[in-house]
Amino acid sequence: MKIIRKNDTKTTEWSGGTTTELAICPEGAVYADRDFIWRLSSAVVQDEKSTFTALPDYMRLITTRKGNLRMKHDAGAWYELEPGQAARFDGASETISEGVVTDFNLMLRKGKAEGEIEAVKLAAGSTCAVGDLAGIWKQPDEAETVGIFVSDPGTLGFADPSVPGIQEGELVLFDSSDAVGGLQVKPDRDMMIICIYIKQEQ
Repeated sequence: MKIIRKNDTKTTEWSGGTTTELAICPEGAVYADRDFIWRLSSAVVQDEKSTFTALPDYMRLITTRKGNLRMKHDAGAWYELEPGQAARFDGASETISEGVVTDFNLMLRKGKAEGEIEAVKLAAGSTCAVGDLAGIWKQPDEAETVGIFVSDPGTLGFADPSVPGIQEGELVLFDSSDAVGGLQVKPDRDMMIICIYIKQEQ
């Protein structure tokens, strides 16, 4: 298990705002070199209209945390994402967006990794097993990673006192050495979390 705190992340500027890298595989890979297998990030889109960076070697998954985002790819039709809705698209496409939002992104290198993200709303004071959170969850094997990102204000606690809670903008990743399924989560307020599933190709 690995917990990524806010002070463990790095924020950089892009053409439409700022992006915060949460995790990258392999560790130590550099986004600008475009040789990573997968990357998790959260971006603040500050321009009303922006063009996504071309990433032809990657598939991209995106969901909004705050605000609505209109998007189109190449000559396709516009569509809108509300907070918690996810979209998958080819990083080779010319992607244009409209809307000032905070989003969450998963990038997957083609032929090297597959993955899913799913937003889940939790009620204050509820208790839920990690294995029951989302349809994408699986017990990770040696090639798999699962995670939870806290999208909203508040603290997501765990029933196991050995697992520290995580707050808005923080991430916990589990691998094959972690007994994930029965772990209980306990939010201190109503919140949206984002569940992550990544499988690296062997």
